[in-house]
Amino acid sequence: MRTLVIVFVIACCVVALVASISLTALADGGTLTGFAFVDSSVTGMGSQAKLPAGVKIYPPGSKITGTEGCPTNRYHTDGMIVAVIDYQGRPTAASVTISETFDSGEIFLSAPYYIDLNGGRTLQYLGPIFENGTYDVFFSYDHNMGAAKTASAKFELNRSCH
Repeated sequence: MRTLVIVFVIACCVVALVASISLTALADGGTLTGFAFVDSSVTGMGSQAKLPAGVKIYPPGSKITGTEGCPTNRYHTDGMIVAVIDYQGRPTAASVTISETFDSGEIFLSAPYYIDLNGGRTLQYLGPIFENGTYDVFFSYDHNMGAAKTASAKFELNRSCH
């Protein structure tokens, strides 16, 4: 009888462990939520940057026109574009790569930005982007187990910045 109780307790522990692992795996997930324009006080915070209240997040696929996100000073310390990444899961490595297709048809693939991805919202500065064109952003992360998880999003700039 005692052996049966021990086997039953071990079986319950195994079932609980498998269930918790499955729930953790379901909770893991990264989303390229969109894009926002911020100033250098935000990008200067690096991985600790927080999106200021009231800043508009442009969803993937947005066409940004007019003077939206245009720098307003000669040093271009505002109007800096960041990718807004929402992630639920354990800390891991990630990268963000941008492919730029300019109005001229020229395509430029940037070097990836490597980031330490933690749970919550992460802002990744996408570099100085002033040219009109279509931008594809590729987000990749993994847990060193199997294939990397990926997401991608696109935005188009058709602004009249002066």
